[in-house]
Order: sequence, then C-alpha cells, then structure tokens
Amino acid sequence: MLSAVGFILVIVMVVLIIQGKVALPPILIILPTIATIVLGLAGALSVGDAGPAAMGLLDCLKVLKTYLDSGLKSVLNTACLFTFAVVFFNVLGDAGMFDSIVAKVMKYIGNNIGLILLMTCMLATISHLDGSGATTMLITIPTMLPLFKKMRVSPILLLLYVGLTSGVVNMLPWTSALARVSAATGVDARAIWSALLPVQIIGLVIVYASCFVVGPMLKKKGFGMSDTEFAELKSGMLKPAEPVLNVGKGVLAFDMILTLVLVLCMLFGWVNTNVAFMIGLAIALLANCKGSKEMTAQIKKHGANALNMVMIIFSIGMLVGVMKDSGMMGAMTNTLVSLLPESMGSHLTFIISLISVPLSMLVGSDTVYMVMTPIFAEMAVAYGGTALAACCATVVGSCIAANLCLVGPTPYLALGLAGVEMGENLKKNFIPTWALGVVLAIVGAIVGAYPF
Repeated sequence: MLSAVGFILVIVMVVLIIQGKVALPPILIILPTIATIVLGLAGALSVGDAGPAAMGLLDCLKVLKTYLDSGLKSVLNTACLFTFAVVFFNVLGDAGMFDSIVAKVMKYIGNNIGLILLMTCMLATISHLDGSGATTMLITIPTMLPLFKKMRVSPILLLLYVGLTSGVVNMLPWTSALARVSAATGVDARAIWSALLPVQIIGLVIVYASCFVVGPMLKKKGFGMSDTEFAELKSGMLKPAEPVLNVGKGVLAFDMILTLVLVLCMLFGWVNTNVAFMIGLAIALLANCKGSKEMTAQIKKHGANALNMVMIIFSIGMLVGVMKDSGMMGAMTNTLVSLLPESMGSHLTFIISLISVPLSMLVGSDTVYMVMTPIFAEMAVAYGGTALAACCATVVGSCIAANLCLVGPTPYLALGLAGVEMGENLKKNFIPTWALGVVLAIVGAIVGAYPF
C-alpha cells in the first residue's frame, strides 16, 4: 500500500505542477498530508520500533509532525542560503553592478546568442568544480540572466544549459553525487569517474557544440538584439539603466571585488556558503545604502521576492519528510525493481541508464543515489554484472536531471533565481534533458562503462 499511495502522490503532484493551476506550496503540503492520513488510518504506518498499526486522525497528524521536523532539517540550509543570496544579488543589481557588466560584455560579444550560451556553459563548468549545485546556481544564474534578458532569450533556456553543463561536470569523483553513490554501495568514487570519463568528455562536447546550433536557430526566429540596438550599444549610445541606488564607480568596483571573493570562497570551500552570503549581504548593505532607512527598504523590497521561494522550500521539506520517513520511497523503489522481468536481467544496467533521467525527476536524486543504487548494484551482481556498472548507469542520467527533480530544494533555488515555474521548466526542458541522457547512456555502453 505504501508503494501505491507513493506513486499516486507523485503522479498527481506532477500533473498539478505541469497544469500550473495550483501554486506549489498547497501541492507540496496538502498531498503529503492526505497520503499520511490515508496510510495512518489504513494501518500502513509504523511509529518508532513498533510495527504498522491503525491509528486515529489525531495520531496521524502527530506522526505527520515528526515527518515535518525531519524534512525541515533537510532543507533549512537551502532556505537560509536562498534568502540571503537573493537579497545580496538584488542589492547589487539595484546598485547597477550587473547592468554595468552587461553593457561592457555585450560590446565585445555583440549580437551573438551562441556566444552567450557558450559563456553560460563555461561559467557553469567552472563554478561547479566544487560539486555544489547550489553554488553553481548562485554564481551562474544571477550573472547570466541579465544577458539573456538583453538578448530576449527565455530564462528557461538558461536553466537548461546550466543544468546540463553542471550535470555532466557532476560526474567528477569529489562531487556530492559520486560521494553519495560511493557511500551507499562501497564502490570507489574514482573508479566510477574513470569509467565515465569518456562519457563526461563527450557530454561536455555535445553541450558546448549545441550552443553554436541553438544560437543561430534562435536568431532566425527573431531572438537577440536588432542590428540597430547592437549598433547603438557598440557606439556607446545604449547606456545602462539608471540604478535604484546612487553609488559611485568606486563602490561598484568594490561590489565586483566582494562578489569575486564570495565566488572564490564557495569554489574553494574557504567559508560555509550560508556564512559567506550572510556576511556578504551585511557588507553590501553597508557599502551601497545610505543610512538604516535605505537598508531596511532594500531588505523589505527584495525579502518579499525571496519569501515565496522560501515557502516552497519549506513545503518541499514536508514532502521529503513524508516520503522518506513513512517508507513510501523505499516501497516505491522495491516495486520498480520487481517490475523488471528476469529475462531482461543481463540488460539491467543499460535499462537503468536509459530511465535514470525520469527516475530522478520523480523520486529525487538522493533517493536514486542512496536508496535505489545499492539495490540496482545487488541485482546487477546477481545477473552476472558488477556493482561498478550499476553505479555508472545510475549516475549518467541522474546527474543531468538535477534541475528537474521534483523532490529536493536545489532545483527550486535555481527556479527562484531565474524566475521560472517548475511546470514551465518541465514542459520545455524535460525532453532535451532526457534526449541528452539517452545519448550519454548509449555512449556509456559503447565505451564499456556497462554492457548493452
């Protein structure tokens, strides 16, 4: 019953999100609540060391509270990070830092969408070398979003390129993805990376090369700047918009240095990311605002923008806590495994690689890495394969699906920074993401990371 309720919950959630008729917090709160009550009344929930037992409505709500406590702990850091990071970047935006950078960069790049996409890939590659998805989103999206707006290109495409690039880079042995898979299976992370290195290289080549295909396509469809606008920009006639905060060039230079220092702190792990943005925001307010009234106005203005996403992140905590602690996630995993016909056992790892993108989208990368991969590894060994092959097959698609995961806070951090709804993201980005996943899955089998 746990499995059935879990799949119904996920299917209804996906449908509601794609339809876009209901805001995310009600979806992420009401559906897990209903699922908990149904399972509790049916006697399918266990409390503590006791086995499953039927319980009343009030007892169901008490159990729900324990799930919520657990789930909130898993998303608290992300909520804190998002709040301070969003206000930080918006304060610098009001000071005119990003407009100044955009105007200068555009003079050299010109009316070329392909180069904008290439810059996005390069920045995402560099910023993801520390393996942190949140760091990548916080560095890449606020930096590139103004350029995408100048070029009249949808931020959904920005999310796609950031997600695909960081996903391929996420196959490095020190990233959280391989660390979790290694910890869950006992397979050495460097062994997984060595087997997937050709896949990673080809993946980056495909993503980077696509910039020069997608760019001209968008240009033909009317995206980008007009020739007149570009000529004005090139001659210096198109000036950055008047900033909200009146600061001098010295303060703008200081803001750029401050941002660079924060980026380096995140890349090299010198300071905890939350601490870095909390201190960075405090310094940014002191440097760019004149008096407490202007500081308070900035916090109120941009804090309101962050509140919606913080509510979504906390709501995700409810969903994560219920699905994991109730046993639904584990039951769903066992059901998926049992559906594989024994005759297909020799092709198990290749099948996993093909479906790892939608699988991660539905149940979340943490569940795939830490719950499903050990089971896949045992099955692969039972069918004459290796645990290493199962790990490689899981990682190939799950890494690039990170920004599509319905369960997990980081995708919603990226969505909030880009100003995009999850439904729009899934509609536009699921197919190209899965397409790349299928290509990389085939490449992985060809290079011998796992058998066909």
